[in-house]
Amino acid sequence: MKLSLNWIKKYVDLPDDLTKTKLAYDLTMCTVEVEDAIDLAEGLAGVVVGRIISVNPHPNADKLRICMVDAGEAEPVQVVCGGCNLYDGQYIAFAKVGSYVRWHGEGEPVEIKPTKLRGEMSSGMICAAAEIGLEDLFPASRPNEIVDLDGLDIKVGQPLAKALNIDDIILEIDNKSLTNRPDLWGHYGMARELAAIYGKELKPISPVALPDGTDGLEIVIDDPARCSRYAGVVIKNVRNIPSPFALQTMLWRVGQRPINLPVDITNYVMLASGQPTHAFDRTHIHGAIHVRTAKAGEKLELLDGSLLDLTPEDLVIADEKNPVALAGIMGGKLDSILPETTEVILEVANFGALGVRRSAQRFDLRTEASSRYEKGADPQRVDDALAMAIALLKEEYPDVQITVFDDK
Repeated sequence: MKLSLNWIKKYVDLPDDLTKTKLAYDLTMCTVEVEDAIDLAEGLAGVVVGRIISVNPHPNADKLRICMVDAGEAEPVQVVCGGCNLYDGQYIAFAKVGSYVRWHGEGEPVEIKPTKLRGEMSSGMICAAAEIGLEDLFPASRPNEIVDLDGLDIKVGQPLAKALNIDDIILEIDNKSLTNRPDLWGHYGMARELAAIYGKELKPISPVALPDGTDGLEIVIDDPARCSRYAGVVIKNVRNIPSPFALQTMLWRVGQRPINLPVDITNYVMLASGQPTHAFDRTHIHGAIHVRTAKAGEKLELLDGSLLDLTPEDLVIADEKNPVALAGIMGGKLDSILPETTEVILEVANFGALGVRRSAQRFDLRTEASSRYEKGADPQRVDDALAMAIALLKEEYPDVQITVFDDK
């Protein structure tokens, strides 16, 4: 599991003189095994924000361009580049001479040196995302596309890690050492542990107001032995749009690929609280929500496109017609966040560890959610996750409406 130190610091003020080495040692000796503590900024040393002053044809190569780049130095530098999306005034990720990148995103990092390309001098490199390990944060839509930083609040010459707010320490935790500590499968739980280790105060999660009425949302737990708690919230005026860049970077730092704002919020809450959540498109849920065992012969197509042949051993979330999710593991393809989604049901539930583990093994489906449920999540964590989710939804969607809440 990956944890962001900056994220943990949202919940606890750690000692000012605490180094990553000391932190890793203390946490390993007291609680869990820290396999590594990675400084993201070190991997981007020498890579800065640049701005293209001009783009001109290369006299000896049709697919190359000669760019003059302002990298925050006294004089602009000349760079030969084959990027397909270059333009004057563009803000870019610029690898200065002496920095290291992965050429075309492959192999070991190589040092950038002044060189001639087809007879023209090139001092530095305008980077594609894969060449500096940012392909999930800046996914390319076509070959030879370089990172376009336009629209971000950045300055020429800034270290790229600082400009993108990814100058962070990532703790890689051995999952086996967490098996008996389900409370640590989130940043807030780990912050609580570090608060205890260093004698610091854990910052509380602020409660949020939820509607009293349950009209329009009926939740039926048909198998309470396998679902001890199920909370559902109806939320209107959401939109399937990209997340703000700051939220995308928080997810990216701990290995989660940004998808869209509603899904990213559910993933953020899971990674923050340790409590998985899921969002259904409200218009695709027919009647009451039932938490029940599957019927023999029922099928369910999941978000990843796989088609499951369900058995009565599997716990599902279903409406009055069909199963819509495999409980604690993955949502269904047709009932989750869609391009046209504007109203959702947010699920925050507690599912039994043994049942989730058996279904995950039977279908060979290990997800972030199942990894947490398999350890035995605390039902009270539902409250923390609800508070985090509602606060973030209100922050990102100013006109959002929380209309219905039910908690069984």
